[in-house]
Amino acid sequence: MAVKPRQCQRCQAMISAGRLEALPRTRLCVKCSRETGGDLRLRVSTKGQGKAGSLKKTGVDIESVEWVRREVPPQDD
Repeated sequence: MAVKPRQCQRCQAMISAGRLEALPRTRLCVKCSRETGGDLRLRVSTKGQGKAGSLKKTGVDIESVEWVRREVPPQDD
């Protein structure tokens, strides 16, 4: 599938086709992503597997995994 090129929301440079193929939801070019720590973060919700009222945990169940958009900070001039 062909990737539609678009501009970085921070510096207005064109995002490379390879980056858009690997991360279709990205809004930042590689340079801005390195400077800001990226525009997506992974949120994982877990649930412990211990007896009710016990502090001892015997394992962890993953309830959900989702990508969450981070706020894109403005570029310093």
